[in-house]
Amino acid sequence: MTKLLQKRLSFWMLMTLCLWFAGCATVQNLMNVQKPNVSVKNVRFTGMSLSDIDLAVELAVENPNQVSANLMGFDYDFQINQSSFLTGQQDSPQEIGAAQTSNFEIPLTLNFKDLYNTFAALKNQDNSGYKIDVGVTVDLPLLGKTRIPVSHSGEVPMIKVPKVKVASLKLDKLNLTGADLALNIEVDNPNGFAFSLKNMNYNFNVNGQNWAEGLSSQAMQIAGNGKGNLRVPISLNFLEVGQTVFNLLSGNNSVNYNFDGTFGFDTSLPLLKNIDLPVNRSGNLNITR
Repeated sequence: MTKLLQKRLSFWMLMTLCLWFAGCATVQNLMNVQKPNVSVKNVRFTGMSLSDIDLAVELAVENPNQVSANLMGFDYDFQINQSSFLTGQQDSPQEIGAAQTSNFEIPLTLNFKDLYNTFAALKNQDNSGYKIDVGVTVDLPLLGKTRIPVSHSGEVPMIKVPKVKVASLKLDKLNLTGADLALNIEVDNPNGFAFSLKNMNYNFNVNGQNWAEGLSSQAMQIAGNGKGNLRVPISLNFLEVGQTVFNLLSGNNSVNYNFDGTFGFDTSLPLLKNIDLPVNRSGNLNITR
């Protein structure tokens, strides 16, 4: 056997051994395939309003294998009082490299009107416990498609719209040329956190006639589950509004009113700021003295 032939034979034997060992390593990696580890890193609030609240469920999928895994998608079941409220399923294909971790989020929006219609008892609660069950589906060599479940529990605030009431209309001063009155507005905060009134843009009509309008900058703090009263001064000039208003205020008559306005609020919750609450109230009022 020539030296050249011996060298070629040695080369091919070496290549065969390398391929054999590489194949053994690949087979060994495939034989040791494990399910990825799925965990809920955090559930955070991303937005709030008087009508709904936005959440983001942050998940981590750790692939402990020496081969890549394919994340196919996920399903979820968001529960209140141990009953399903939101369910969903979404395809989210992406590759998770060998010994790598992939992070993704599940966005959720809870509508308070739907919540209170489904769970009437929540109207009297400041917070509610929740549980979210998530199933993450991955595709792995040998194991195929596998669903990995994970759960997380926590609390979510129950946000309710403040109640605004036109409480009274009081006559403070009356003479032949004009009158001074005070309109009392009552704000009821049914939430467990504080509200602060920043301003109020309003229009107040009595018996179809405008008595007052403007922008009030009176600040008012309303404690959680508390009430606040706002006094709106009204000055009438009979030369402008007419003598019939003097006759009306001279008697013990009730009046028909319409109050239309927008209340600007902040709250003690970091994500619940700059709320504009439209208010429209109408009915009958007795003028007190």
